[in-house]
Amino acid sequence: MVFQNNSLGESYNSQLPKINLSRYLFPGFSIDGSVTLSALSEVGGLVNNQFNYNSLDGYVRYDFNLSDNNLVPYLAVGASLIGAPSTIENASTTSTINIAFGGTFWITHHWGLNGQYTYKVSPELSTSMVNHTQLTAGLVYSFRPRILVRRLWDR
Repeated sequence: MVFQNNSLGESYNSQLPKINLSRYLFPGFSIDGSVTLSALSEVGGLVNNQFNYNSLDGYVRYDFNLSDNNLVPYLAVGASLIGAPSTIENASTTSTINIAFGGTFWITHHWGLNGQYTYKVSPELSTSMVNHTQLTAGLVYSFRPRILVRRLWDR
């Protein structure tokens, strides 16, 4: 998490885990839901979060009709509910509007690597959360085997 011009008490915050569940709707579109939890707030000098960050996110993703490719880029729009940070007195849950882009690189028929950049916009009247960036990376599993496009070096 990268926080800008904030009253939260820190500029960076690390979370683990972020759990996603996506469902293909029709060509080019899928729906995505995720939960981000702060299970680790301190890790031996590497991570030292001043507050826990927990969010519930929902997105509609568009993959440019490339969902059958090995590399699947996408754009997404959605919303989040973010738990109140403990560094602000009388803080409350905040909703945000989100825009995101990312991609999944499919390694096998079931497993892939995913990266996503999300910008979360808080309402101007919110005193509990500020606009911020969320960067995520993760491992993806597809319950339905994917048909991989043969790569040039596999021919």
